[in-house]
Amino acid sequence: MRRRPSDCVRAARASLRLSAQICGGADINELHRAFQLLETSVTEMRQADAEVRHGIPDDCAELRREIALLKREIAGTMRVADGCAALYRGASMRLGLTSLTYAPKGNSVAPPPSTGACELQG
Repeated sequence: MRRRPSDCVRAARASLRLSAQICGGADINELHRAFQLLETSVTEMRQADAEVRHGIPDDCAELRREIALLKREIAGTMRVADGCAALYRGASMRLGLTSLTYAPKGNSVAPPPSTGACELQG
């Protein structure tokens, strides 16, 4: 069944919003769920893209409005992610640890801290 692109974007926004709300906690299972919601959001956006490529959407004004709202949701989610990263970097510096850097897929791109760096600074 074909869906309207604006419906796909609306579903992407909902997943993105819920993901940002979940990211406030420190529960690893909830963070995993947030990641899954982000993947769902990407899937919805790809579906919207495929629908637009298939033909001119009949709801262009609504689609533009949904995309503008999605851009705002993405900006908010990026602020949450940047805040979490800044907190992690600050805690690492305060504890004398080497702050890791992560690639977009979540993999660490920095070597693990040396044993000496893991000692607490007095």
